[in-house]
Amino acid sequence: MIYGPIAVVAPCHAYDPAKLEAGLTLARRAGFTLELLPDLLQPYRYFAAPPAHRAAQLIQALTDPRYGAVWLVRGGSGMMQLLPALEGVALRSDRPVIGFSDATALFAVLDRRNAGPIVHGPVLHSLASTERADVAELFALLRSGVEPIRWQGATLVSGHSEGPIVGGNLSLVASLCGTPHQIDAKGRILLLEEVGEPAFRIERMLTQLALAGVFDGAVGIGLGDLGDVPSGADYRMHDVVMDTLKPLNIPVLANLPFGHRTRNQPFVWNARASIDDGELRITSPSLLA
Repeated sequence: MIYGPIAVVAPCHAYDPAKLEAGLTLARRAGFTLELLPDLLQPYRYFAAPPAHRAAQLIQALTDPRYGAVWLVRGGSGMMQLLPALEGVALRSDRPVIGFSDATALFAVLDRRNAGPIVHGPVLHSLASTERADVAELFALLRSGVEPIRWQGATLVSGHSEGPIVGGNLSLVASLCGTPHQIDAKGRILLLEEVGEPAFRIERMLTQLALAGVFDGAVGIGLGDLGDVPSGADYRMHDVVMDTLKPLNIPVLANLPFGHRTRNQPFVWNARASIDDGELRITSPSLLA
């Protein structure tokens, strides 16, 4: 349950005001109170606003005691640029932060500092284009939690594993490698999704994660939408990812319903989950997990 208005903040890419308004309308009709921080859109290069402005607004959204949650307008790019500004900022452990894509970088910081809860789910910019069932599940999660979630997927490496879930966009997880914010998947099930990247870049990023030790100690991998291979190719995206993931000798489940296209079911970082028999079951999908 969220107590207080939700701060709407744009710390990343420039956005389409019409798409934001469509998302705001859906959320408000569902009963949520959203407050946009002032002067969100001050286009600077490809960002929503200059870095100092975006950083100040993000910090305000994360710390102002008036707010009960934070919802990002969109992803795209720009979040990593703001991470140094969060050093020394007192981050709360009772303030849900909602987003995906570029938000993965922010999530890594929140996770290391036990802040959040962290809700990987549609940003406001994409809310109106997300499948209605996924939007309804996000709203239910933000109100009071949902029943245990069962995601059916394609088994790439069989086996059983249990642990808290973390993850998000593959490009961001790879970009965090070698920084103080590199994601720690030890004892966890790592979830990854991507969009618009050719197979050779998917392979390269997964190899980067392996070389950087991100997979060390992980107990399972869950793959959402990873995009497509060229028409007529003699390989599938699953063949590409298996080159890196099969040697890990941990369960790998693909085709899970989260990512950049129309399916983007929400999940909470560090919720308890298990992989077994082609299914990812999230057993504590509450903001209090």
